[in-house]
Amino acid sequence: MKKVILGIVVIVLVCVIGGAVYRQQGVTQASTAAMRTVTDSTGTKVQIPMHPKRVVFLNVSNMDLYVTAGGTAAIAGKPTSHAMSPELQKAVAQVPEVGIIHSPNVEKIISLKPDLVVGINVPFHNQIRKTLQDNGIPLYINSLDNYEDTIKTLQFFGSLTGDEKGTQEKIKAIDAKCHAVETLKNGRASPKTLIIFSSPASNNMATANSFSGDVLRRMGGTNIADFDASLSAPYVPLSMEYVVKQNPDIIFIISMGTSAQMNDEFRHQMQVASSWRQVKAVRDHRIYELPMDLFTVNPGSRIGDAMLYMAHCLYGRGESS
Repeated sequence: MKKVILGIVVIVLVCVIGGAVYRQQGVTQASTAAMRTVTDSTGTKVQIPMHPKRVVFLNVSNMDLYVTAGGTAAIAGKPTSHAMSPELQKAVAQVPEVGIIHSPNVEKIISLKPDLVVGINVPFHNQIRKTLQDNGIPLYINSLDNYEDTIKTLQFFGSLTGDEKGTQEKIKAIDAKCHAVETLKNGRASPKTLIIFSSPASNNMATANSFSGDVLRRMGGTNIADFDASLSAPYVPLSMEYVVKQNPDIIFIISMGTSAQMNDEFRHQMQVASSWRQVKAVRDHRIYELPMDLFTVNPGSRIGDAMLYMAHCLYGRGESS
C-alpha cells in the first residue's frame, strides 16, 4: 500500500513539475514572441515590447508623435513641460508627470511600472539607463533633429501602437503640408539669418544640425552659423564679432527657460548696444521670436506649422520687433 501511495505521489510531482516547466517555457516563448530588438539613436541595442502597454516619455516631441501614432492610451508618464500644444495637453491631461526634461524623476518613473521609457540623446537621459535596466525597464533613446527623424519616428511608433495604416495616412498629410510650405521659398531671395537659442545660462547660435537650423535650410534661408565649417555642433556659442562680420538680414530668437523680462532686456540691448546696431537685421527691425511650442523642441506632428511660421517671417508675413 505504501508503495502504491508513494508511486501516486511521484506521479503527481512529475505532473506538477512538468506542468510548471511547460508553463515556464510557454511564458518564455510568449515573452520572446512579444519582444523585439531595436537600435536606438545612441547605437545601443534595446529589447522592447512589440506593443508596449505602459510608456513613459521624458520629452514632449516623442510623446506628441506617439499620440499622433494612436498611442495615447498607453502613455503612463509625461515630462513636466510648457512646450505642449493645447491639443497635446488635453490628450495627456490625466497622465502623471515624471519631471522636467533636464531632471527626470527616476523613482517616479519606476513607480509607474512602465514596460518602455522613451527619451532623447542627452546626458540626463542616458545616465538613467542602468538604473532602469536594473529594474527591468528598457530605455529607448530617440533623437529628433530634423524632418527625416520625425517621419521615421512616426513610422516606428505606428508599428509599436499597431496602427500602421492610420499613422501612414497622417504621415502623408504632414508630408503634403511640409512640401506645400516649401514652395513659398520659390523665386525668393535667400536672406542671411542668425538663429539665437537663448537660455538663462547663455546665448548660442543654432547650426544646420539643430531642428530650427534644418527648418531654415528647408525654407530657403541662409544660416550664418553654417559659414564656418568648424561649427558642427547643433548649438555653438554666440560671438558678437562673428555676427557683425556676417551681418545677417534676419534674427530669430528661441527662448529656453527665460522669463519675459529677460527676453525684453535682451531685445532692448540689441536696440541700444553699438555692436548690435551695426547688424542689418537690428537696423531694419527684423527680429522675430519663434514660438516656444514650435521651436524650443521639435514640434513633432506640427512640424508643418513650424515651417509655415518661419516662412512667413523670412518672406515678409511675420510679426517683427
